[in-house]
Amino acid sequence: MTEHHPSEAGAPERTRTGELKIFINYRRDDMMGWAQLLYDRLAIRFGADNVFLDVRTLKPGVLWLEEIKTHAGTGAFLALIGPRWQSSMAERRPSEDYVRIEIEYALSRSSNVEVIPLVVGSAVPPTRTGLPTSLHPLTNIQIARLREERVDEDVEVLIARLAEIAVAKRADDVVPAPRVSTPAPAPAPATPTSVAATPPDSHYDLVLRHLIDEGSVVTLLGSTLSRGSRTDGWSEETGAPPDADDLAATLARQLDMVPAPSHLPQVAQYVWETLGKADLYKPLNRVLASALEPGPVHRFLASLPAKLESLGVEPRYQMIVTTNYDMALERAFEAAGEPFDLVMYMASGPDEGRFVHFPYQASTQTAITVPNAYSGLPMDEYGELRRTIIVKINGAADGTMIGVRWRGNYVITEDHYIDYLSRSPVESLVPIQLLDKLRDSHCLFLGYTMCDWSLRVFLKRIWSDTPLGAKSWAVVSSVDALEKEFWMHANVDVYTATAPDYLAGIEERLEARHAADTRR
Repeated sequence: MTEHHPSEAGAPERTRTGELKIFINYRRDDMMGWAQLLYDRLAIRFGADNVFLDVRTLKPGVLWLEEIKTHAGTGAFLALIGPRWQSSMAERRPSEDYVRIEIEYALSRSSNVEVIPLVVGSAVPPTRTGLPTSLHPLTNIQIARLREERVDEDVEVLIARLAEIAVAKRADDVVPAPRVSTPAPAPAPATPTSVAATPPDSHYDLVLRHLIDEGSVVTLLGSTLSRGSRTDGWSEETGAPPDADDLAATLARQLDMVPAPSHLPQVAQYVWETLGKADLYKPLNRVLASALEPGPVHRFLASLPAKLESLGVEPRYQMIVTTNYDMALERAFEAAGEPFDLVMYMASGPDEGRFVHFPYQASTQTAITVPNAYSGLPMDEYGELRRTIIVKINGAADGTMIGVRWRGNYVITEDHYIDYLSRSPVESLVPIQLLDKLRDSHCLFLGYTMCDWSLRVFLKRIWSDTPLGAKSWAVVSSVDALEKEFWMHANVDVYTATAPDYLAGIEERLEARHAADTRR
């Protein structure tokens, strides 16, 4: 590799980039030469004071990560990826891998730096396989290339992209006019009825108090999150996650079932019995294993910690329990740069019948073999979470995480649910930290109906057919008399609204509460 420096006379004019700082992240064992070449080229164009390379820039005693944090809102972060980038990561302990620590910080929502994966030489872009969850967002970012045979051209392309980032960041620095907030209306008296057409402000205030002030709300997501808010039907081309009825219809079509049963466990059981599990899982995987777009509920939950931080509220992290098989919720958190741990029930494979914990930042998963003694979740003895925890209680579509691959991982047929329900006691199945958090919290049910097998099985497993210990709430698009009785028996108040509209009301009330607190 030969370095080429333009002569001073012929050097291009330095780009005016304001306060943009450029950080070069690399591994010394195979990227040192490339990093220094890149530093020299960028220093000519952007100024040496604006380009940070540890061996060229840092003075003794200066911490590289702290330098990144100092310029967090004004930086571009170049992650140089060489042929040994991923294998070198596997050889190091996470706490001692400073290259990885820097990338994790750059990807976090608190950094606000623009990350560019720069694939160097013969290296290939990173994939999720073998990467810790904390680095998965890196695989979703458009890469840049730096090739020996086209180094001049590739550097110019990179410089143009950095110049665009500088312009965008200067635009972001424009401070908008302050918004005039209207006074928050006084809370309405609490309604004694268990079913209400529109949630009153007093309900939102109550939920926010438990959710934000006390951290004692667990959100449970069912398969009908978008029901009642769709303007048209679902199809595989929409890119949106299907609900249980959509999956049932997909399975029924391959058997020409007329009329098609509407309950997914019933249809799944029939396909299993008549065609076999391969014909059950193949259409499910075709629909669910694709890159489904997160919906408004997923995006709201993923953005909530950052929203609280922007309002100056102490961050509260969530435990979110979902019966859905798609990975749209996880994708929403990755897109938001929000850390999370994943806990998934395994219905197949070597860990069949157990939950497996995929910790954020970890390079390996943990099969929870002794649930009533497991204490590895990011949660203290009082149920306070240090990170969001996503719990998938019915498995998930075919996928891979930190090198662990699962296939046919569904609790979906009637027999699956019966087997799930027959395991006793529940403490031998569900990790005790999750059980305690559920039983000590208020539950917010979004996207569930009474006919949902997964909900009924779950409630019976956790609360043994007794009412929930803390007043809880369900949001449904419509409710009949039977549904009303079901929720009342469970000590759950019902509100008829779509889940997106309900969460929009939560967000509006949160901002009104913040405006009222600011005026005090």
